[in-house]
Amino acid sequence: LLTADAARGRNSRRKILDSDQLLDTYAAAAARLRNPESIRVGVLWRNPVRGAIELGGRLESHGVAWATTGALAAEQLAPYLTEVDPCEVYVDGGSLPELRQIAREVGLDEAAGGRLLLRPFPTPAKDALSPKVDGQRVAPWPRVFSDLRMIGVRGEEAAEHLREQMGVDA
Repeated sequence: LLTADAARGRNSRRKILDSDQLLDTYAAAAARLRNPESIRVGVLWRNPVRGAIELGGRLESHGVAWATTGALAAEQLAPYLTEVDPCEVYVDGGSLPELRQIAREVGLDEAAGGRLLLRPFPTPAKDALSPKVDGQRVAPWPRVFSDLRMIGVRGEEAAEHLREQMGVDA
C-alpha cells in the first residue's frame, strides 16, 4: 500500500499508492482487532451531541480521556444520519471493572438497553489524535469510518459519506 523512490536515504519517504485501499484495509483490521469489552449505560439525551459534550466535561473533571466515535462522531465530521444511534464513546479504561468505575464516577448507571456504549480506547495513543470539533472530542476520522461500518447498512452508508467528505475517493 506504500511505495518509496529509494530503499534508504533522503529519497526514501513513503507515499500512499491507493488511499482508498489503505482506508478499507485499516477498517477491516480495526474490526478484526476490536476490543470486545464495553458497557451500556442509560442516558436521557434529547440532543446526543450536547449530551456527549456535557459528559466529556464530567469525564475530563475526573481525569478521564474520552472521544466520541461512530454515528455520534460522524454527526460532527460529516452529518448524514437522521438519528444519532448508537452513541459510542471511547474512554480511558481497558477492562470491564475500569469502565464500570468510570461510569459510576461520572454518574452513569449501567443498563442492558442503554443508549450509550462506553468502550476502551482502541490504541495506546488514547485521545492524543482526537481533535475537538465544536466542543466534542472526536476519534480520528479513519477510526470513526471503521466504527460506522460495524453498525450495519445505515452505518456503511454514513461511512461512505464520511469518506467522500474527507476527500478519499471510493
